[in-house]
Amino acid sequence: MGADNVDVFQRLVFSVPPLSRQLPAMAVLAVVYSVVTFVALSAFTPFSPEPSMFVPLGVLLFLLPFLFAGELFHRVLPGYPRTWSFFLALTNQFVTFVYALVLSGANDVGNAWSIVWLLFITVYLINILALVVSTGIDRYKRILLVALAEPAALIAAFYAFAGGDLGFSTYRHVFAFASLLIAAAFLVLVLAIVDYLIRSNTDVSAFELTSGILQNDRASLDLGVEAEPAVETLAIDNGDRLTLAAPWVHPGPLGGFGGGQLSGNVIDALNDGDERESGFFLHVPCTHKEDLSNPEDAANILDAVADPERGARASRLVHRDYGEIEFYGRRIGDKQVIFLHGEGIDDYDTGVFMGDVDESEVLLVDLHKHDLQNGPAKEVLYGSAEADRLKRHFDDFRDQLADAPLRDYAAGFAVRRADQDVAALVESVDGQETLLMGIDTNGVTPDVRALAADYREEFDEVLIFSTDTHASIHELANTTRSDIDALREAVERADDDVAPATIGLASRRTRPLKLLKNDYNGLVFSVNILIRLTIIALAMLYALLIIWLFF
Repeated sequence: MGADNVDVFQRLVFSVPPLSRQLPAMAVLAVVYSVVTFVALSAFTPFSPEPSMFVPLGVLLFLLPFLFAGELFHRVLPGYPRTWSFFLALTNQFVTFVYALVLSGANDVGNAWSIVWLLFITVYLINILALVVSTGIDRYKRILLVALAEPAALIAAFYAFAGGDLGFSTYRHVFAFASLLIAAAFLVLVLAIVDYLIRSNTDVSAFELTSGILQNDRASLDLGVEAEPAVETLAIDNGDRLTLAAPWVHPGPLGGFGGGQLSGNVIDALNDGDERESGFFLHVPCTHKEDLSNPEDAANILDAVADPERGARASRLVHRDYGEIEFYGRRIGDKQVIFLHGEGIDDYDTGVFMGDVDESEVLLVDLHKHDLQNGPAKEVLYGSAEADRLKRHFDDFRDQLADAPLRDYAAGFAVRRADQDVAALVESVDGQETLLMGIDTNGVTPDVRALAADYREEFDEVLIFSTDTHASIHELANTTRSDIDALREAVERADDDVAPATIGLASRRTRPLKLLKNDYNGLVFSVNILIRLTIIALAMLYALLIIWLFF
């Protein structure tokens, strides 16, 4: 998962707590914030608030505005989850508390006034930004209105307690209200410009993309070029049937957009039938240029899954480590199944290894077994010196594998459907026992590595792989442990199931579909550049607000 893809989103995504935790937290925090604010105002300002004011202060300043906003956002904006709505309210409750502490250090009434209004503007801008990003900029008129409800409740509370007794002229009040509206208009203008620039370059709305990712919507990207990629099928039959599909398509770009959910869709389809038939997804060495543009084209991938002719003989698993890359391979008749792993390499251009190779003769699988949370960002580009070296290693390995003798083949396998789909394949050839463990994630977690290390005491070779799925941004951001119990159960079932088997490989082209190709670069570069420009613009806006209100 390279830095050009989802790292920016990864840093922002986390699990939102359920309402059963958020509502009690809001009530408890309202009490805590009220106590600390009351003590700070009493200790550090010339004001001496009456104890009788404690409860009204806490309710009107730290509780009611946020309960109101938490329910309002969800009800007024269709499809906006209630948990997100209350989490946004909780965030603004904390922001209000921070400003209350800053207020206790104000050295005069003028500064106190500016701090209070900076709070109101900040809460308004946070609401606008969060709601636009998570629901789309097309709703900006409704968002401008609903986002104002929370700061309006705070303004009402402020004027009820102190606003009318500070001796400011009518002009000062009008100026403060105007500042709030101007800041909101400026923020919407910045966001609209960002959306326009990305849309004009890629025909994709930045905020439609972001909101779709966050809400896990399925959507097609109006990008890419027509292609007919190959789909390789490795089939194993020992009485039951295992179908491993390896399309020359990358699972991306993210979530429901394009082919982000491709691996899960393929796994679902291959296991939705006869209980004696199962299947899994294999990731070939390719980059996000091979992402599907339309998620519905997953059906074209499935239609190209073949039923290969199978034989009962295969070679032992051969391993060669070339330092910068290592290969594991098995010959089946006159065809080859090869797994590769390059430490520190995330993806490879499709032509790096297969530019002059017929896909019907070789199945090449990228194990993609880097750490899920701290994986590499480097891609190997076709035509580079590094690509040429890797290709020479690949050709050398294929030459060695071509001479590997064939022996009777036996295998057992299992696919376990769980929150993380997993698969296990145990193969036995000429006394050599090998284990292949797969998991539908983007990389593997340390507990999977530990499990593989344990199995190396039982098997001659143990390989682990991931599908490189981009189906869930939450998984990419937060998964640190895998379903080890499901993996262990799959391995045990596969090991118990080992029996004489046949194995075969076939390749078939899909019907025409659209792959992103170079449009992916335009999309990602635009998003990455403009995200950074947006952050700079927001920082400048906040600095201008401080200057505007205080000077």
